[in-house]
Amino acid sequence: MIAALDGGDIALIVLSAFWGLLVLFLCVVLINTFRVLESTKILIDVMREETIPLLREVKGSLERTNRELDRVDVVLEAAGEVVGRVRRISGLVEEVVSGPLVKLISLGVGVRKATSRLGGKGSRGGKSGSGGKPGTA
Repeated sequence: MIAALDGGDIALIVLSAFWGLLVLFLCVVLINTFRVLESTKILIDVMREETIPLLREVKGSLERTNRELDRVDVVLEAAGEVVGRVRRISGLVEEVVSGPLVKLISLGVGVRKATSRLGGKGSRGGKSGSGGKPGTA
């Protein structure tokens, strides 16, 4: 029977054998691709199971951080108000200190000290002499 085959039949047999090997190779590649996809799916599921609790913790931490930032914002606003009040008070004090009434008072005090130094040298010496040890006159 093999002798009855001509060249075209042999070529068809070789071609069909090659075609069968090619299909078998493609099946092996598809099976390996399926295994890779299945292991990737399992890996993604495991990662999702581990990351979801972490993401929940991160979300909670962010919410707590936002609450603390809101509190700090309130404290900073209050501090800004205090600084504004202190600025106003210091401005008032500066106006009072540089005012004409304070200058007049300081001039009066200076004149009084100058006159007491010039006119009261003897009385000052008596005061410092009596401040010694008791019993020594």
